[in-house]
Order: sequence, then C-alpha cells, then structure tokens
Amino acid sequence: MHSEEFDVLIIGGGHNGLVSAAYLAKAGFKVALFEKRNIVGGAAITEELWKGYRISRLSYAYSLFDPQISRDLELERYGLRVVSTDPDLFVPFPDGKHIFIWGDAKKTSQEFEKFSHRDARRYENYLQFWKDVAAILSPLMLSPPPKFADFASFFESSEALDALKVLTFSSVSEVLDEYFESDYVKAAICPRGLIGTLVGPKTPGSAYILAHHVIGGSSGETGIWGYLKGGMGALSEAIAQSARNFGARIMTGKAVRKIIVKDGKATGIELEDGERVYAKYVVSNADPKQTFLKLVGKECLDQKFVKSVEKIKDEGCVLKLNAALQELPKYSALTTEVGRVGLEHRGITSIGPSVEYCERAFDDAKYGRPSSHPFLRVVYHSANDPDLAPSGKHTMSVFAQYFPYNLREGSWDEIREEVGDNVIDTLSEYAPNLKNAVINREVLTPLDLEREFLLPRGNIFHMEMTPDQMFFFRPVPRWTQYRTPIRGLYLCGSGTHPGGGVTGANGYNAARAVIEDAGLASDQT
Repeated sequence: MHSEEFDVLIIGGGHNGLVSAAYLAKAGFKVALFEKRNIVGGAAITEELWKGYRISRLSYAYSLFDPQISRDLELERYGLRVVSTDPDLFVPFPDGKHIFIWGDAKKTSQEFEKFSHRDARRYENYLQFWKDVAAILSPLMLSPPPKFADFASFFESSEALDALKVLTFSSVSEVLDEYFESDYVKAAICPRGLIGTLVGPKTPGSAYILAHHVIGGSSGETGIWGYLKGGMGALSEAIAQSARNFGARIMTGKAVRKIIVKDGKATGIELEDGERVYAKYVVSNADPKQTFLKLVGKECLDQKFVKSVEKIKDEGCVLKLNAALQELPKYSALTTEVGRVGLEHRGITSIGPSVEYCERAFDDAKYGRPSSHPFLRVVYHSANDPDLAPSGKHTMSVFAQYFPYNLREGSWDEIREEVGDNVIDTLSEYAPNLKNAVINREVLTPLDLEREFLLPRGNIFHMEMTPDQMFFFRPVPRWTQYRTPIRGLYLCGSGTHPGGGVTGANGYNAARAVIEDAGLASDQT
C-alpha cells in the first residue's frame, strides 16, 4: 500500500490527464498521476527513434489546443514555442498541377484562380460559413456539453439552424459541392473532414468532422495549423512542468491494473505490481471502454450502462509512418532543387487528388482491406525546426487512411511492412526521389496504436467523432458531464466532450467537475 495520501489520482499521462493534473493541483488538491509508459504525453510525444532524429510519433500538428489553457498554465514559461507555418497546406496532383493554401485568404483565392474564377470568389463565403460555425461551437469547448434543450437554443436563428443541419446530416462532399466547382479545389480541402474517422467524403455527418478540424484555435485563426519547437512532446512536457510546479506528482512506468470500487464509490487504484493507492477522487484519461469494462469491471456497473459502453463505435482507421530522410522529397509539381527547403515542405502535404479518390480509399476499408491508394497527410517537422534531425537530414511524419483495425484477411503483424511500402510508393508517385531518401522508418498500424499507446482498436479519438457520438451523446447518453455511475470517478480523455484532437479542453472540463463536486469555487481554475 502506498504510504502517501492523495486527494486525486489520475490514470494516464496523455495531454488531457496532464491538464487535469495541473488544474487540480493549482486548485489546491494533492494530485498523483500514473502513466504506463516511461514518458508522458500519450499521443502528443517526441521520441528519438534513431540517433539524432526526434520524431512526433503520433500527433503531428498543433492546431486545436485552447489558448486559455496555455495562458492559465503558463506554458510559454515552460518552453512552449509555436512555429507558425505558411503555407498551411501543399496539394500536388498527378498531372503536375498544385495548390497552396495560405493563412492569407486572398493568397489562397489567387491559388484557386488557376482552376476556377468562381471558386476564387466563393472561398471567402466558405471561410465565413466556418467562422459563423466556430462562433457557435467554440464557446461550448471549455464547458460541459449542454443538455439537448439548451443545445437547441444555440441554433435559434435560421442561419444557425441551417448550419446545424449541415453539421448533423451533410457529408464533406456535399459541403464542398455547395461552394466549389473545381475538382482540384475540392480535393485540397476534402481530407480534413475525414481525419481519424471511419467515414468517407460522401458519408452523411462527415461535415461535422470537417468543422471540428477547421475550428482550430491555437494560432488564433480558424483552421490555421502550426508546429512546436521540439515537436509535439514539447506541449506535454510544458504541461507536466506546470503541473509539477503546482505540486502534482507525476509517476511514469506505472501501469494501472484496476480502479478500486467500494459501495459504488471509487476509492483508489491498484497498480500492475499490486501496489494500492487511495484517494477521494479518481480521474481516468483512458478511453471509456477500458475505464469501465476493464479497470472498473462490469460487475460494478448497471448492465444497461455496460451495454451502452459496449456499443460505442471506436474502430480505428489510421496508420502512422515515421521516417528519417537523407534528403527532402522533390515534388514533380514544383521546381525546388533537391536539398533545399521549399514552401512545399513548410506545412502539411496532402495526397488525395480528388473526392472520388478518397471515397475509393474508404471503400477498401469498408470491406476490411487496407486502402490500396490511401490519402496521406505528410509533415517534415525538421524543415521548420532543424534541431529535430542531424545537419542536412530530415524527419518525415505520414498520417495515412484508411487502414481498418479489423482485417478481413491476414493480420497487421504480417502485412505491416507491405502496407508501409505502399504508403512510400504512393508518396513517391508525386516525389520520385523519396523512395531512395528513406534511411529508417517506423510503421505504426492500428494494432500497434492499441498495444503501445492503449488507443482502443487504434482509434486516435478514443471513439468516432460522428454526430451520434458528440456533445450530449459522448461518451454515452446521460453520462456526458465527465462524471460516471461510479461516485468519485471521472473521465477526462478524448472519449468525452468536446472530442478528440490535442485540445486540452477535456482535461480542463473534467478538472472543473471535480472542483465543483468538492465544493470549491469555480474560479480556482
């Protein structure tokens, strides 16, 4: 038995668990956090996979993290440095054409002029639609999800009601058809509405996923992304340092085996080595299924609740490929010399030449097959932060879809390298020198994401981000306020409102729920 007494125990050191730890310690609680791996950060980590190459292994861009949390926890004081990138997106096409999407909407409109005068004019309308959506949804991020009746009140005007209809029932393809006519322009925007979710561009409700990813607020502009000096792990380290400064204890290499429940109340945790630690409150950064079905146990829960948890849709579809490069790729669509950092290397490279291409990639996954022609989101972090790689060398991060957790034939361990080859081959069609530029690589399949990072079935958001699993439905109806049927047990991970992505909002909201239940003033946060 652990000799120390704590007020709050936090299971898991992902960024949301760290945020909860920091806010609770700041409010005066005695907090201990337990992380299975030897480093904190969960999916927001930087690791040296090969000597001199420091890789953002999972999460690859800083876009959704709430600026208020950054200010409250003084993350800049602990080394957080955002590197804004411009252009934000580079999209090459098989015919040698390309599009850049810039932070400056006028510059992007000029890009669209190459393909459609109408689309160039309509881009401003498209951005305004999402700004209006952000004005409605953004205030809901750092607060518990409203009840259904209250939620409806956010959409009382006819314009807002139209937006709700789009978010709930429309597909990414339908939204793009509403504003644009050029297949090139649609292709440039389409993949952002598919990230991390087993839906295709023509799937009703996929428009909400697009909304979630364009509302990004870390840079202060809707939909503009950036990178961190030192990689994504720099964020987790900064939050951890803030939490420690407020008095939180953070322990790595400590896997939790179960949550101790007595008379319907969480009283502590048991570690894999058998050690028990007790506290008044337990906060789980694990996904809902792992928290309730494994750590708590079905026998402690109402069977109706158990069934609702078991029905959560959480199949992952993401493959992550990380690599060390001898040189940056030379894209056929541009004239940048080999060895030089061009504009195309600064932001995200998007490989997905049409909406139909992405839909076909989804078709493969629907039937349990890895996409033969996947869409890719590629980042060269070292192009913006040379310290991440040896002099003259570079890092590459490839986020690829669709790769279903459940395969119809074979196993992920059997086909991992074959699928990795296909990802490299796909990118090499646009940058022929890439194949020979790869010095080392790591392929993380959905199964790897589950085994090493405890992402359920490889789902990077803990559960799908479709409208039927958001707001007052997340993680399950009636239990959407971070509290659970087990008294004193709270959820703070991506399986809670407002969903996945590196936002910090889930951890913030869960900490506020604990503070409220403890009878402390809300201004403690």
